[in-house]
Amino acid sequence: MSPQLKEYADHYRESQTEAHRVADGLTDEQFNWKPSQKEWSVGECIVHLNTIAKAYLPEFEGAIEAGLPDGQGPYTYGLLARLFTNAVRPGSRPLPTGGPMNPSKGGTVSEVDKARAMASFDSYTGRYITLCESLEGRNYASVKIRSPFLAMLRLPLGAFVDAMGLHAIRHVQQAERVTQRPGFPASRAL
Repeated sequence: MSPQLKEYADHYRESQTEAHRVADGLTDEQFNWKPSQKEWSVGECIVHLNTIAKAYLPEFEGAIEAGLPDGQGPYTYGLLARLFTNAVRPGSRPLPTGGPMNPSKGGTVSEVDKARAMASFDSYTGRYITLCESLEGRNYASVKIRSPFLAMLRLPLGAFVDAMGLHAIRHVQQAERVTQRPGFPASRAL
């Protein structure tokens, strides 16, 4: 795999490894605890990533199935793509999350099924990694994809694939910060 595609795939692998490091030892209560009504639980962070993947992956996979021209990267992307990627990467300023992207139903506790959410996250992550592998030898900068959430946003396929991997790391880090907040429930002795 080319260095650029390996980097993209590695972001997804890192998000998966870190998500399990954060979530696997949590009780259902801990997984669903929210610092406040306006902040997400660990579970809601995972549901958000699943929601994004459920919408974007068919777009990405459809573009590949329709056929991409041959090409060898690394590819660079324009200003809008760079701005978008920088806005969703780890450490960037929080962005408002509206509509179907927002997993929160309000209240101080979420109701996310941990096993189901993590299984979906693993499945989507596997699809992202397979997608990165299938881009080898293709010009993934030549085809633009429309965001399923922001209709005016059209970016090169490769830019979106890069951004979504970084976005996953960002929200896994957010989930970890939830576990470090004052008031986070202590583990119950077995």
